[in-house]
Amino acid sequence: MTRVPSEDAEWIRDTCGQEVLDRLLDQGWSDLRLHRPLWSAPGDSYTGAVLFALLVSPPPRQVVVKVMAAGAPGAEVEAHERALAAEPDFARRHLVGLPHPAGERLSDGRSVMYQNVAAGSLRDVVPAKSLQYWELNRVAEEVVTGLLSDWNRAALAQAVPQATTLTAFLGGELDDVWWAGGSLLAFASELGVLPALSPWLFSDGLPLPNPYHLVEGGWPGDPVVPVLRGLGHGDLHLDNILVPRWEKEIRPEEYRLIDLCTFSADTNLGRDVATLLLSSLVPYVDYELPPDQRRALLRYVVDPDVAHRAHIVPVAVQAVQAVRETARRQMSDWGDPFDVQLLLSLVAGALRFTTYTGITPAGRTFFARLAAHAAGEVLARTGQGAAVRPPAAFPHDSFSLAGFRQPVPATDFGPDEFPQRVRWRTETGLRDDRAVVGFGPDHTVVVVDREGGVRRWTVFGEPLSGTGGRTPRIRLGHQALVASLTPSVVVASPRELQIVHFVEDDGVLRPPPVPLRDGDHFLVTSGGDVFATHDRRQLTVRQFEDGAVIETLACPPGLAASALSTDGSVVVMARSREVFIHRRGREPLRTSMAKPVANSLPRMRSALLRAVLPSPGLQLAVAPSGSHVGAVTFEEVVVWRTEDGREVYRRALTNREAVDALGATGMRLVCTEAGTLFWLHRGRLSIPTADGGTQVQQSGTGSDVAISRDGKLMALLSREGRLEVWDL
Repeated sequence: MTRVPSEDAEWIRDTCGQEVLDRLLDQGWSDLRLHRPLWSAPGDSYTGAVLFALLVSPPPRQVVVKVMAAGAPGAEVEAHERALAAEPDFARRHLVGLPHPAGERLSDGRSVMYQNVAAGSLRDVVPAKSLQYWELNRVAEEVVTGLLSDWNRAALAQAVPQATTLTAFLGGELDDVWWAGGSLLAFASELGVLPALSPWLFSDGLPLPNPYHLVEGGWPGDPVVPVLRGLGHGDLHLDNILVPRWEKEIRPEEYRLIDLCTFSADTNLGRDVATLLLSSLVPYVDYELPPDQRRALLRYVVDPDVAHRAHIVPVAVQAVQAVRETARRQMSDWGDPFDVQLLLSLVAGALRFTTYTGITPAGRTFFARLAAHAAGEVLARTGQGAAVRPPAAFPHDSFSLAGFRQPVPATDFGPDEFPQRVRWRTETGLRDDRAVVGFGPDHTVVVVDREGGVRRWTVFGEPLSGTGGRTPRIRLGHQALVASLTPSVVVASPRELQIVHFVEDDGVLRPPPVPLRDGDHFLVTSGGDVFATHDRRQLTVRQFEDGAVIETLACPPGLAASALSTDGSVVVMARSREVFIHRRGREPLRTSMAKPVANSLPRMRSALLRAVLPSPGLQLAVAPSGSHVGAVTFEEVVVWRTEDGREVYRRALTNREAVDALGATGMRLVCTEAGTLFWLHRGRLSIPTADGGTQVQQSGTGSDVAISRDGKLMALLSREGRLEVWDL
């Protein structure tokens, strides 16, 4: 008779059904109970499986139970057993063991699988996706080394390359998403590149082979390449790599690979390497990149050139190097042929990534472009690039065709974003009404005080290393910005910009300060991939790495406010009653051409006073990707859509709102992708675009507010030193 708490039995029955509970009770355990607090599997599940953890005895141990839906890969237990047996020493160190029995089939077509706990801990093991970038790079190097040198040591010692055509290779890699109307064909049709009438596409200034055409076998000659095969995971994205963390320090050499339903003992050895590389790139391409940065990153992945690095976010460069350079070292004996095999694997992997709905349209389009670039490099290295002559001219970018949905949907205004719940809160010990809060990479939260001192926390609210401030003080309130893709901060002193980079092992790097020509520069509100300064005459977009100039724009006379999208592709500047929207590579928009912005001091009836007093200012905000621009004046709140400059929301402020805005300190306005505005004024946070203005429940008097790059979190910092992070 198995003892099981009634509330645990009820949970299992309600979540998984009576048959699952019955199977658990039949395993011969004397005692069975749920691990509490209830354990949720780290990372994302793409198969609809239900996972939970049990404490069972005898003998006492933790067991992970995985209930797979009917129709999901049903041979995971068998594949997992084959993986454990293929290379026992590697399996012992880097795979998850299976208790007996390993799994069972249910009457309704579902499957139940039992697994040991990775590295013996449910708390101190995390998916690679949640790591800081420098930690992830170390893990990537260990995993690639393990795949090619440890797991496949015996396979490579006896390996004989198999000759295959490009079409056969790609068809084998993409079988399940290509044939019979698969999801890959659906996205290709949406792009407009199918039916593949032309073998050529045009992207990033280059004629490139149509990768969809290659899969269909339409390329003349169909080059033959040698391919090495061996043991492979088959779906090695970052959620399928778990890493132990002891004493808050990761152990990259003790990684574990999970979800082995796609394991094969005879697979393309480039597939796992390519999947790991592409998965590492997702955070950097899920937003539309400026064309110069996009081209540099695409070319750096397929044909690295040191000149590309100046245009790419440094952490993206390091992510590529961690995988590609490690693979090159491990496969040095096979050398150039493996480079071609990896490029072919990138073609297939990038096409597969275009089918993942968890990636934004901007990211999926990036991977479609990457497939074309990698295919072009394969044809160049096999001498087949000129087999078909490209057309003399292309009418447009093949991946920006009319009818394809834009990376940021051009939707009408429909705010529906409100703080849902407090994820975590902490006391910073910092009583400072001029402190600034922002989100760094991986939802880390960063606070910069008025001295330029930095405090940091993880996504779970755990303290990270920071640094003290340096004199002279920050010149004005909100004169600090937090980078969203690197653990970096920039602060503006009276005559220079100080940049701080936080690196591995609690180190701090400080590049040489960036001198400000006349000492009167202001930082521009930014989402954080890049930042900008202005001196009221010229606005300069800069790199977080060292403050190097990316581009400059002339400021309108009487500049009152400015803001910047996350990647700098949308820059907004305003005078008292005019808003100028600059879109990189497109014509600027001037909102006053449609309807001027109303902006005057409240209850200012005297014409003489209006003539004497300077024009009032206003607050500006840009959505992270630049999809919407919002403004709050002393009279009204307005939201525009940047796709065409169309006004999508406007209302007059109430008398109370207008008075509250008068002379307030610590003002901040932020904008979400849906166009919802969050307005911090006089220490109170409100949503002026919701129901005529809705006050947000808060504790303390607000000092600053920020939303994360992906719009999922909001941070509110109070003057009393309380930091709250909310789910949106």
